[in-house]
Amino acid sequence: MLMLEFQAPPFPLLAAVGHALWQPGVMHAKRQFEVFDLLVCTKGALYMEEDGVSYEVLEGMLLVLEPGKTHRGYRPSELDTEVFWIHFDYPQSDSKWLLMEKSSWQQPLLRRTDQDIVPPPSTIHIPKFAAVDLRTLTPLLNQMIQLHQVLTRQRAFELQVLFGEFLIALQKGTIRNSSQARSYSLSEQVAAYLESRLEEPFDSEQMERELHYHFDYLARCLKQYTGMSPMQYRHHLQIERAKRLLAHSELPLKAIGALCGLADSTYFTRLFKRETALTPGEYRRLNQVFVPNEGLL
Repeated sequence: MLMLEFQAPPFPLLAAVGHALWQPGVMHAKRQFEVFDLLVCTKGALYMEEDGVSYEVLEGMLLVLEPGKTHRGYRPSELDTEVFWIHFDYPQSDSKWLLMEKSSWQQPLLRRTDQDIVPPPSTIHIPKFAAVDLRTLTPLLNQMIQLHQVLTRQRAFELQVLFGEFLIALQKGTIRNSSQARSYSLSEQVAAYLESRLEEPFDSEQMERELHYHFDYLARCLKQYTGMSPMQYRHHLQIERAKRLLAHSELPLKAIGALCGLADSTYFTRLFKRETALTPGEYRRLNQVFVPNEGLL
């Protein structure tokens, strides 16, 4: 699918949002913007052309017109047509956005700690031209329009947050409608399953029984989207939980290991050092947010 990819921060920012009802015979004017123009057709059909490329935007479809390109209607609407539109900007001081074909939704986990002081990088994907879920998007569009009509500085912030929710819903809907929808859904189920059973021994046969798929297939799904096998993902979750407990609790190291499903202290220390290059005690001394009691380490 052809997608617009934005590296964030910075984040796309909404400039205006609106709604129009067109009678048959109306055709979109010719113009050029220096911002993105996102169109969602909720009824009828809209016939748009952008730099010579034609798009038939039917009910339940979205089209994003790009800044700097000339767009116009190439044919009048034949039916009563309802359209929502969003003008949004993307600050491009050093950042870039790309128009690209995207066939994989792999999202390797970011290495991070709760002591980070720099925002983690993220990626936002918006389809260029695609069918969308109007049941999810239309309520958000209506809420944005209501806020935009009575805009204050505080409501302007609320509007930007709501636009972020719209982009999240759009991105999730795109994945759900893709050919990879089942494998993506299963990867999330596997991830949630592993997280809920960190204190229990790893059991691939039990996972098969509870998720109703062969373990090898579940493992492939998780690997496709996280870049990790189930055991690697489990280790990642265990170490992340251990980091939080080391930094924010006074629990002894043995108790922390047990709460993370790593009751063997030697194995806990070896795994933790392999993942972080520090022993649990060293990590605690560097990251604990309060002064510990004597003898804790």
